[in-house]
Amino acid sequence: MPRKNELPRISRAAAIRVTLSVALVLGATCLVLQSTVWHDAEPAEADQYYTELPGVDLSGLQPAEKDALLKRLNKLHCPCDCLRTIASCRNRHTSCTTSLAIARQAVEAAKKR
Repeated sequence: MPRKNELPRISRAAAIRVTLSVALVLGATCLVLQSTVWHDAEPAEADQYYTELPGVDLSGLQPAEKDALLKRLNKLHCPCDCLRTIASCRNRHTSCTTSLAIARQAVEAAKKR
């Protein structure tokens, strides 16, 4: 006689079918996620080299300092998840306050040197 709190047992074949079904569903889910959400997003186009930073005053820098700063900001990626560099984000995503703050801080740091 089965105990009151004991669950009914299933056969080994049924357990294998359930396990394989769960594995199939999980595998298919991971495959779908890999091809959509988990796929590494690429920027729409390759970033070009920008010589201006909208909203950032570069006038106080010497030409060599300005070139070095622009080179650095054309390589440094923006943390706003736009997948662009700071310079590209300033030129193409002008509403981004993160790239604006980073670029302005970089200019102030370059002026202090």
